[in-house]
Amino acid sequence: MPAARMDTPEKGMVIDMRIRNKRSGVRTIMYYAAVFMWTIMLTLIINLILLFMLLLRYRQYNPEYIHGGMVMEALTPTATGYELSIEMQERLTGLHQWAMLLDGNGEVIWSYRKPAEIKDSYSRSDIANMSRWYLQDYPVYLRVWDDKIMVVGCPKDSVWKYNIEFPLAWIRYILKTGIWLAMFDFLGILALMAFFLRRGAKDREQARIEWIAGISHDIRTPLSMVLGYADMLERSEEFAEEERREAAAIRHQSIVMKELIEDLNLTSRLEYSMQPLRVERVRPAVVVREVAAAFLSDAKERELEIEADLSGDAEELWIRADEKLLIRALRNLFHNSLQHGRQGETLLIRLPIWRERKWCCISFADNGTGYSAEVLRGLQGGRRKRAEQKIRGLGIVQKIVLAHGGRICFRNNAEGGCACEMRFREYCAKK
Repeated sequence: MPAARMDTPEKGMVIDMRIRNKRSGVRTIMYYAAVFMWTIMLTLIINLILLFMLLLRYRQYNPEYIHGGMVMEALTPTATGYELSIEMQERLTGLHQWAMLLDGNGEVIWSYRKPAEIKDSYSRSDIANMSRWYLQDYPVYLRVWDDKIMVVGCPKDSVWKYNIEFPLAWIRYILKTGIWLAMFDFLGILALMAFFLRRGAKDREQARIEWIAGISHDIRTPLSMVLGYADMLERSEEFAEEERREAAAIRHQSIVMKELIEDLNLTSRLEYSMQPLRVERVRPAVVVREVAAAFLSDAKERELEIEADLSGDAEELWIRADEKLLIRALRNLFHNSLQHGRQGETLLIRLPIWRERKWCCISFADNGTGYSAEVLRGLQGGRRKRAEQKIRGLGIVQKIVLAHGGRICFRNNAEGGCACEMRFREYCAKK
């Protein structure tokens, strides 16, 4: 499905690619929504920490209760009845518990610290009730021993007992829902972390871009003065030839420094989509011809040879591009080829332009030493930091083409040298 075309002015149209151009209202809503979510998350974390501390505190408190089976193990039958071990007596006394043993008829045949309000005979219905709940508000635990029943009671208001039942299907549903909710919460936390980390990274990169722009602006004025004075000294006839050559060297190195500063500024702005594109109708054939002619006029004799293949419909191709950035891309390719050309040989550069479907293709090929494997990996995204110094000019070319929505490919030719193929969307004027 073709992309929708927007009606825009033909000349001088500015496409501002800055991410910061968003409505302040939307940004404010997103900001407060993020703050709200973070507040919820912090509240949840604090609650979890408090719950964990309370659990630790409960573990330290860890109230102990003696149940019927423990008393039965410490109870020994004698000729006159039953005798409870001294140790168990001390434990029951220390925990303020009491115990009694019922026979098969519900009569109390032995007891220890039994409250006076507790009666000595119980029916089957009384035993059934106390087995689930309380005995006269005393929480009790029962244990069957042969045909007898051991009853161990706790102090009033010390234990909450209630019979709770849940259908297994409902429990399974809760577990399944809980797993999905936990996964959703985990993904939400990751999304929030990514949002804030990305926002922090954008702020840092914005500060970096502004710092580079400020440094570039501060250096530009004194550097222009150095260039002016060096040019004046180079042209002055009052100085000897050697001194004029030194002034020319100062001027040349100042130009190199100026281009490096411009490259640094442009690279940072293109990398983070902060460079506005002044898009207009451009004929690539005209741009290629002008740039090639400029380099031929500056080159030494037999240093450079250019073959610009503008045959066929190359002269009729139009694209929508920032002409200054397009010229910058071609100049960087020329500089790279001149810098890495074979010593003592004429550098041959081929510049064909052709149409391929809806693309305008521009190829830049030379007979130099070609791209190193490290440079190609850096241009493809691998080990970019290590190769950054070597691919600065080519990296700018790549960013310029991609900023125009184009495609670019760097490769080495089988017969030697290297090639860079750039593709831009062909512009067709509305009829």
